Amino acid sequence: MADDQNAAARVNYGEGLRLKETWSRCVTECGAHNFELPDYSLLDGMGAGKFVRSSKFSVGGYDWKIRFYPDGEKIAPAAPTSYASAYLIYLSETLETITGKLALTMLDKDGKVVASKEVLETYVFSPRSFGWGWFEFVEKHKLKPPPSDQLHEAAGFFTIRCVLKVLKLEDQCNERLIKIPPPELPGQLERALKDGKDADITLLVGGREFGAHRFMLAARSPAFHAQLLGPTGENKNTPRVIEVVDMEPAIFEMLLHFIYTDSLLPPCDGEEGYGAPKMQQLLVAADRYGLDRLKAMCEEKLCRSIDVKTFTSTLALANEHCCERPKNACDEFMSKPGRVSDVLSSDGFKRLIASCTPLPLEDKTAPKKKLKFSLIN
Repeated sequence: MADDQNAAARVNYGEGLRLKETWSRCVTECGAHNFELPDYSLLDGMGAGKFVRSSKFSVGGYDWKIRFYPDGEKIAPAAPTSYASAYLIYLSETLETITGKLALTMLDKDGKVVASKEVLETYVFSPRSFGWGWFEFVEKHKLKPPPSDQLHEAAGFFTIRCVLKVLKLEDQCNERLIKIPPPELPGQLERALKDGKDADITLLVGGREFGAHRFMLAARSPAFHAQLLGPTGENKNTPRVIEVVDMEPAIFEMLLHFIYTDSLLPPCDGEEGYGAPKMQQLLVAADRYGLDRLKAMCEEKLCRSIDVKTFTSTLALANEHCCERPKNACDEFMSKPGRVSDVLSSDGFKRLIASCTPLPLEDKTAPKKKLKFSLIN
């Protein structure tokens, strides 16, 4: 095998030249056809060698029919006629040979199998060898209903089901399929953001200026659309400089990158990824500007980063911004043994308690005039 591979590797005529290559492949196609025989009693006694046939059907791009001989195919004068015969007939006039596998099954009115035959080996059909089937397909006595059922409407109803699998050669392709280049729009928009070319608005965030394009902000964010274009979308008197408050410049940079590229800004060199605090801030920003996809991406990363240190802040954030997935992830985290005591003793929980306001709640175990305090945020 190694010698064959080396030999193939040495065949490189015209190194550096683009060789014209062609491609083809074999594929299989499977199909089924149901040939109904409403009343066998009308077929019994037709005589050996006489048949009824199905309508034409196509499998693998070739045409076929089923032939059923109620009194058997007449192979020899002395051949027994106690069997009915069934065959699949190849009808196409192409000179090529077709490789396939065949199964014929006869079913009664209730769908029960009366006879079943299958070609276990592969059979080759051609104009000179156009049929395949069985002389002794089914014993005739199995097709005759008992006297008590002879007057029944469906007593002699049978179906011959043909299942055929054909190997065929696909049309030749003169060239390998053209390789479609990756989408260019996200990269082009990212360059437009970085270059600041044709930017028509400046966003001031924590003393840092970001150039952007009004149409992009309005198209991507409902909040920006309302701020820049107004409720009717016709306000063109928006200031060229807008201050964004209550947000860190680094978080707004991530938000702006997502607006232009629909992806997260890659971490700086040396960083493996974004930690929970940054994802929490970005989730708040995404919720503020109506960026549902970015919010969902932040939720997914927060769900994966829940631990004793981040549990309290993640749960508080999830409650505040109606994020069900982080809530469920927090519930699952706390369901593990020992987690409750670990969280209660964590610095995050202590900070939460310190920032809470006491609220008097009724103590149901004490007299109604006495109150106990519970801390809520």
